[in-house]
Amino acid sequence: MQGRLAWILIISLGLPLFLFALLRDIHYTKEYPGDLRNRIVGARIIEDGHSPYFYKWKEGDGLRYYDPDNFDTLRPAVMTSTPFMHRLLLPIADKSQAQIAQYWLVFEYLLLACMTVFAFYCACTGGQRIAVVVATLLFLLTNAWKCQVSHGQYYLLIAAFGMLFYASIRHQKSVGWALTGGTAAACMILIRPYAILFLIPLALSARGFSRRWLIAGLIPGVLLAGWILISNQESGLWKDYAHMLQEQLKVHQDLPHEVVHNTPDPHYRYWEGLDMSAVSDQMKHTWSPVYSENGNVFVLYRLLLHRKLSVTALGLLCVTAILGLTALWYFLQRSSSEKDITRMAIFGFCLYMIADLFSPIYRHQYYTVQWIFPLLLAAAIWSPQRKRWYGALLAGLLLSIIHLSFVKMGNTIGEYLILLALLAISLLPGTPANQDLQPASLS
Repeated sequence: MQGRLAWILIISLGLPLFLFALLRDIHYTKEYPGDLRNRIVGARIIEDGHSPYFYKWKEGDGLRYYDPDNFDTLRPAVMTSTPFMHRLLLPIADKSQAQIAQYWLVFEYLLLACMTVFAFYCACTGGQRIAVVVATLLFLLTNAWKCQVSHGQYYLLIAAFGMLFYASIRHQKSVGWALTGGTAAACMILIRPYAILFLIPLALSARGFSRRWLIAGLIPGVLLAGWILISNQESGLWKDYAHMLQEQLKVHQDLPHEVVHNTPDPHYRYWEGLDMSAVSDQMKHTWSPVYSENGNVFVLYRLLLHRKLSVTALGLLCVTAILGLTALWYFLQRSSSEKDITRMAIFGFCLYMIADLFSPIYRHQYYTVQWIFPLLLAAAIWSPQRKRWYGALLAGLLLSIIHLSFVKMGNTIGEYLILLALLAISLLPGTPANQDLQPASLS
């Protein structure tokens, strides 16, 4: 009876909240998600056989490569995604920008829905399923999600690939799932190269996995790596991408960098289904202001100590943190009699996100949307024995939703609190989650 009352309450409160978030995000889409445009332009340039990473618009280039955010005095372009990420957008790249923005919003909600449904299925008790639904509903209110949608970012895709890989390691007797998981892992790495850190726990526990599954899982990555190495165009794109990152690092770290004189913005009013006057009006009447913080370690170091942290020191600190946590995890794993793949996946993703936080490139609030993957996994294994850490997770989520002027870097505090709680849940002993249990009833 209590379970049914809880579900009635969640549906009664959750449905209006979901509708509000959906209508708000539709409004954001009408405000022109600018980051989505640079990915689309990059995809078009690659489709036409060129490199986008140092492209600047010139008179005569037309609307196909036009991006109002790519007019500045910097040598590198605003296209900063990997060649692989740009190629993933090729199926929709030739649509008008207004259509693409609509497709992208639908895609984002489908990804979130699929991740939530899968986590809901993985949960073994009614309480865990309630936790999954609550986590998703709260996440729709966070500044991370609002930034993801309003900017047209792709970071939710990384979380979704992480969830797909996790699904594959739950089915270690299936070669099909191994190929699927291998493809998901390869896609993560080709979108964000240091996402390879996510696989460290799997690599250290490889003896506990089916050899056939591991071999099959490596096939997609080997094929994609071979394609990049063999193709002159693809390897050239990756070299340009690496060069662009070096130039962007100089800009973000206030190091000497080249200043160039590019063609000024022609300020087109009508282009690809967009009326920029209407877009400007939408921004003036936004439903909910989007707030963002730069939560990088080097930013916090500068704010707290009023000193600049060098890129070398930043890298050393990052490596030290990852190696130390990995050693701790390995020690605890060896002393444990059971392999908990859910906590393994949470820990692996924390390693990746630690590297993300140590990035020398400014990270905005939409980076935080990646936490939805381990948050859903943590919700699916909720247990009263770890209630203090789940309380910390809830506090972190709430801090990611609100913005109070008297709380400095509140969203960033929330993100680091989420990291701390997820590390505790994945490392500290507790009631293990039985991954083979059948889903529980809703009551």
